[in-house]
Amino acid sequence: MSESLEKLQNRILSDAKHKSDETVKDAQAKSQQILEDAKQRAQRESQEIIAKANVEAESIRRSILSSKVRVNRLRILDEKNRIVQDIIHGVEDRLSSISKSEQFEETAQRLVTEAVKAVDSDHPVVRIGFRDVSKRNLDGISRVFPKGGKLVIDEKPIDGLGGVVATDHEGKVVFNNTFKSRLERLDNQLLTLISSTVFGG
Repeated sequence: MSESLEKLQNRILSDAKHKSDETVKDAQAKSQQILEDAKQRAQRESQEIIAKANVEAESIRRSILSSKVRVNRLRILDEKNRIVQDIIHGVEDRLSSISKSEQFEETAQRLVTEAVKAVDSDHPVVRIGFRDVSKRNLDGISRVFPKGGKLVIDEKPIDGLGGVVATDHEGKVVFNNTFKSRLERLDNQLLTLISSTVFGG
């Protein structure tokens, strides 16, 4: 009887140990699975964070690059504008001292003729003013000036560069034919011409 009781006890202990081993094995398998799932989730999340950071970094890099390109373009544009303005200032300097050139009389006659024609009056009033010009320099103007007109010679160049301003006798019609106004009328064409000549295109 005691022998069979001992066998029963041994079987119960064996069964309990077996169940305990299985429970431990299951727990280990589950914990291993949980650990594996956590690792994979952490890896996915870290990959997503890295991918997002790479996209943001690329966006910042492109923004910086775009900003640098814009700054360089503006710098080039400023330099081109400076060159164009230098050319225009050179032209203005030459125009303001035209009275010393051989073409002065012909140029003055042309400016007067254009201005008189523009106001279309039998009695035009024409103001003429160039740097360093005397009445003697303007003798040739009488050949193109209408008999009923009045010529007023300014001591200083009109508009800074010199030229001609004509009005009808009542002063209602005015035509500004100074070098400055001519340059302003040609402004866009002149800038395009200078730019295409200097920079090609």
